[in-house]
Amino acid sequence: MQKPVTPHGPNEQFTVQLAQHGLFLRGRGGKRLESRLANLSGLKLAGFDLSKSTLLACNLSQADLQRCRFVEADLSNSLFIGSDLKHCDFTRANLRGARFYKSDLQQAKLDGSDLRVGSFTLHRQGKNGDEVVSREYITDLSYCNMEEASLQDAVLRKARLRGVNLRNADLGSADLSDSDLTGVILLGARMQGANFLNANIAEAVFTVDDQARRIFHGLPAFQEHLKMLAEVDRIVARHEAWVESRGKEGQRADFVGKALRGVDLRGRELSAISFRGADLTGAKLAHAKLAASDFHAATLAYTDLSGADLRGASFENATLRHTVLEAADLGDLELARGGRLPARFGGATLEWVALTNVQVPPGRLDGATLRDCALPPLVG
Repeated sequence: MQKPVTPHGPNEQFTVQLAQHGLFLRGRGGKRLESRLANLSGLKLAGFDLSKSTLLACNLSQADLQRCRFVEADLSNSLFIGSDLKHCDFTRANLRGARFYKSDLQQAKLDGSDLRVGSFTLHRQGKNGDEVVSREYITDLSYCNMEEASLQDAVLRKARLRGVNLRNADLGSADLSDSDLTGVILLGARMQGANFLNANIAEAVFTVDDQARRIFHGLPAFQEHLKMLAEVDRIVARHEAWVESRGKEGQRADFVGKALRGVDLRGRELSAISFRGADLTGAKLAHAKLAASDFHAATLAYTDLSGADLRGASFENATLRHTVLEAADLGDLELARGGRLPARFGGATLEWVALTNVQVPPGRLDGATLRDCALPPLVG
């Protein structure tokens, strides 16, 4: 059996406990793994079966636990901060009070798991004899990557999920009542039967469709989001009139520093608009006319710019993360008074952006930082 590895080398005692737990799971004797307040940070244990184990208030931060099985395990009040938990199976696990801050739970399975508020009781000796210290911990999944994760029937009442990526996740019949979903990404998420009663969805990114209207209709943040979308539509309509009349009618739009998360402006006339410093996370801008637009220092995470006219646009110092640029036009814009205006990416950061089907002139990405990007053959 592969030995678990910590930053200090193999942990022989824990290796023996794992072997005993494996025998227990196979019905061949052994002993169920039980641990409390253990420091297992940095543990490398990918692929192990820890189902039905008990790891109470243990520190599993910065651990490599991808593909591990924690089915029906008791992991209450444990720490998984910054851990790799891709493809893990937490089906029906007790995760009350656990903290997964900034962990990777991509395609993890948490069906039927319990992520409610957890309590922890500690008995210690004080000046006046034995003391009992009891404390509650809110389950924290903030800023985790939970793309394509399954949380069917999971109980997340009062849980903290700020900034979580739940794109294409399955939240069927999950209980998210009273939870903090500020800034969560719900694009493509399946939410049939989910309970969002009194949840905070401020700055959340989602598609406004019949499902969203049915599930979020009673939430104040949803009504504010609809008002924002209506105001953006009015501003864009005036801008389109300004472009069509060459400045004689309407008014040029200015979205400098605005929060435009999840706006749907597909196919709209947005040429020469300023989005400097704007947050366009999850915005739909496919096939929009964005020639000479300014995205300086803007946030374009999960933004759809497929087929958009981006000639002469500025992306200087912008952040493009999982941005869709397929079939976009990043060529030069010919100016009416002569000369050409190129699209600019100086100082921009591109992460997980596919550029293989984008016409990118040689040298156009000079000065940009590219991480995990699929590059076109013309990039110099």
